[in-house]
Amino acid sequence: MPSKLAPDFGLGPPATGRRRELLDAAADVVAHGGLRALTHRAVDAQAGLPEGSTSSSYRTRLALLTALMEHIAWLMAHRIEAARTRIADIPAQEHEQWVEEIVALAVDLAKQPRLVRVQAELTLEAVRTPELRLTFAPWRGRFLDLVGRIAEAVTPGVVEGRVETVVAAFQGVLTTSLIQPDDERAAYVERGTRQLLALLEQQPPQA
Repeated sequence: MPSKLAPDFGLGPPATGRRRELLDAAADVVAHGGLRALTHRAVDAQAGLPEGSTSSSYRTRLALLTALMEHIAWLMAHRIEAARTRIADIPAQEHEQWVEEIVALAVDLAKQPRLVRVQAELTLEAVRTPELRLTFAPWRGRFLDLVGRIAEAVTPGVVEGRVETVVAAFQGVLTTSLIQPDDERAAYVERGTRQLLALLEQQPPQA
């Protein structure tokens, strides 16, 4: 992934080499067993590395959790940045194409259930561990910006709160998609995303 993303997303450089291998293994452990299964020893075993390999890179559980959150944030950020780049080339008056790019992004995420599962688990952990909360903020802020651009194009002056609500609801759609049958998951997320984006076109009720 291009390092130029780091200042845009408020993240450090992406993990590479042995650290990337360990974090991919950690993601597999969480995807299959939840955060209760995440231990240094479990990551060593999943990665097929000698015992102690994970603890030598991430001394504490909090260090491992933080690194894993940053790793997942990078994976999310990479997909969002690709969508932003494509949207940047679409004229503002053709905002319908912007919608299609957001839908395509949503469907791509739906096809990555491992990524969605780990992100959902870590989000809940951040509720219990305040030190972790800021890690997901940068990529989520960039996604809010994407949806906000669509909102401003289709309904000028739309209140920010509506965009925040739509993005929060989208995260719920993604999480709920995990309990859908595999062959229905993408369609479920596409349908939900289109419905949510349609809400941006509605005029707010008169006070």
